[in-house]
Amino acid sequence: MPKLLIIDDDAHLRESLAEVLDLDGFECHQAADAKEGLAAAQKLSPEVVIMDIQLPDSSGFQICQELRKRSKTTILIMMTGRFLSSEEKTQGFELGADEYITKPFDLAELSARIKQLLSRQAPRG
Repeated sequence: MPKLLIIDDDAHLRESLAEVLDLDGFECHQAADAKEGLAAAQKLSPEVVIMDIQLPDSSGFQICQELRKRSKTTILIMMTGRFLSSEEKTQGFELGADEYITKPFDLAELSARIKQLLSRQAPRG
């Protein structure tokens, strides 16, 4: 069961995501801010981290950069509630983001996307 960490200050969104992704076969963990998220990532070593770009104590870009330094294989998905310029998206990809999703998004689509990203990392036999 892949471990997934959701970092978002919106408790309702975080819990909804966790609930749906839990039912889809993920072991979901949650963090409300960057500090809590980085500590949880260190402790849990999740396969997937979904993070909001705008957090009260940091930016998703900084978290992304920090997590990418620790692991080359963790799938990092950036969430945003606003339109991002191509420069901002490029910055995120350069810092190690694997994917962007814009709120509101379809949870089934997100789950399918996560599974697809994970399947690419499956060990080759």
